[in-house]
Amino acid sequence: MTEDEIREKGFEIFRNGFVRRLSPLHYVVKNTTEGAWYLVELHEGKWGCDCNSETSCEHLYAARLRRTTSRLQPEPIDETNLKCRYCGSPDLHRCGFRYNAHGLARRYYCNDCQRKFSIPYIRGNAQQGPSELTWILNELGMVAAKLNELLSDLNLRCNIVQENSDC
Repeated sequence: MTEDEIREKGFEIFRNGFVRRLSPLHYVVKNTTEGAWYLVELHEGKWGCDCNSETSCEHLYAARLRRTTSRLQPEPIDETNLKCRYCGSPDLHRCGFRYNAHGLARRYYCNDCQRKFSIPYIRGNAQQGPSELTWILNELGMVAAKLNELLSDLNLRCNIVQENSDC
């Protein structure tokens, strides 16, 4: 099989959604002709497939394609030309967000067919929820501020006691 045929079959597998991520190092890929699932994994710094192929195969290409495209952010939605996905009407208004396993999605309501639908919504990294490290650093900052306040209060009390004892 030539390299172009491998890429063509691998893209077909990817386009049909037959690639599943198990972990950052493991993917399972379904063969379109046989219907069997093959494991694609990173082993000792090299990607390999268990389809007994000597060289690269369409399963390996599909898994690599899935891996690289999963890091890409979807294009922002132009709301000026947005139409209902059910009836095609441009008479829409926003009606909140939907939170699911894939992230945050903007919800729209069609005034013509009275149906709701979602479109993926992209947030910048700065707007995402705080990470665990950020939370810990914030807590440490609050503890340090409280200790600083207590030490200054203690220092003030010690100064008052020293002034009274000298009298």
